[in-house]
Amino acid sequence: MNREKVFRRLDLVTSSAGSIISVATWCALHASSAEVILGAIDERMRHPSTSSEMRCSLLYVIHELLLTCAANGVHETTRRRLLMAASKMLPAAIQAVRLLDAPDSDEFERVLSKVMSWWSMLNIFPRAWIEQIGAKEIKTQFNEVEAGSSSMSAQLRHVANLISRYNEAKSVYQHALQTSSEAVQPALEEALERLAAVRAAVDDKLEGGASLATWLGTEQGVLEGNAQNAGPAHKGQGGEQDDILGSFF
Repeated sequence: MNREKVFRRLDLVTSSAGSIISVATWCALHASSAEVILGAIDERMRHPSTSSEMRCSLLYVIHELLLTCAANGVHETTRRRLLMAASKMLPAAIQAVRLLDAPDSDEFERVLSKVMSWWSMLNIFPRAWIEQIGAKEIKTQFNEVEAGSSSMSAQLRHVANLISRYNEAKSVYQHALQTSSEAVQPALEEALERLAAVRAAVDDKLEGGASLATWLGTEQGVLEGNAQNAGPAHKGQGGEQDDILGSFF
């Protein structure tokens, strides 16, 4: 595989889900050249002129590439080669990006935490490797609240962040219902835990949160109802649950 050919393909990546999936699919078709592909992504991520938005998109490309190869039954040798190349490339690349200390690096760390959470849940990489990366949890700061300025705005941002994390966990749980009976229970527990965090924030921080409280109760009922009614896992059924990356956007 020609390295320049990979760079030309990476030039097509934007923040849109369509471009990410398209480029990742192309990379999956050439997964036998995993070292060249990931080497090009590594170089692009490290370059000082690369924006944080582009680095985030490249993380999503890697994520979709890994899942595409796993789901489409790529030959075991090729899959292991891809995982090995990714496991060697990512720690050094992420450290290099952090050393650049870009002004908008928080968004990169947020996306990194998101994909690491998925890889941990789906057992893409060993837990020890994921801990080595040291993905930072981006927590909402409440300096505005403590200072008495724009407190409601800060509270709403905090709740919105918690809801976003819950939706991510819910997507993992819904996917597990369709694909892996063993993953259902831990995914359900994670979703319920994040839902409880939203409820606590609403109860503690927001006045007049009755409508949100109603939504929380409905969501909990749906989660627990699905767990009780979950049948045997089936792969390959059509619908949104087959599109793992779709929940990222």
